[in-house]
Amino acid sequence: MSSDEKQQTLVLIEQACQHDENACQKLLNLYKGRIFSYILRMVKNYHDAEDLTFDTFIKSFRALESFDRSQRFSTWLFSIAHNTTIDFFRKNKIQYEYIDERYASNTDFVREYERKRKMEQIDQAITQLAPIDRELVFLFHKEEYSYQEISDIVHLPITTIKTRLHRARKRLRDIVRQTGETFPQGKRIT
Repeated sequence: MSSDEKQQTLVLIEQACQHDENACQKLLNLYKGRIFSYILRMVKNYHDAEDLTFDTFIKSFRALESFDRSQRFSTWLFSIAHNTTIDFFRKNKIQYEYIDERYASNTDFVREYERKRKMEQIDQAITQLAPIDRELVFLFHKEEYSYQEISDIVHLPITTIKTRLHRARKRLRDIVRQTGETFPQGKRIT
């Protein structure tokens, strides 16, 4: 995020703290897609993800004054989304487990098709991971958060996050290999 974007976000936050509905709407529009996508990957249900996204923004707007302006707003918002989703899992008695506890070019049609097919296989494999592992993979590979930012969101030590990501990647490689495909090593999933 550029310093201009960060400054614009801070201005919107200040306006939202003054109960400016237009500023709240702009913040919602800036982040709702990413938050919804994040939650949907965790809960795997469109309607639950919509409700939890809505709850996340309600909670964030109520607590906006407590937001530490020296931190990234998106990290704070994702932390609220994480906590809201965990509360949903607890309320519905859904297990939030860890893996180790459970076990191209646009002009080249063929390459693009193969890339999309592989990504669909990876996305399908990700759905087979436990919720915490899906969450960590999504935050690191899709949202491209740092280990520290992920730690701030999910409230786990960085070493635990690194270990869990390593195990999740290994599990993904195993799942994808079972389908006869190879999994790119050392690359972010895009």
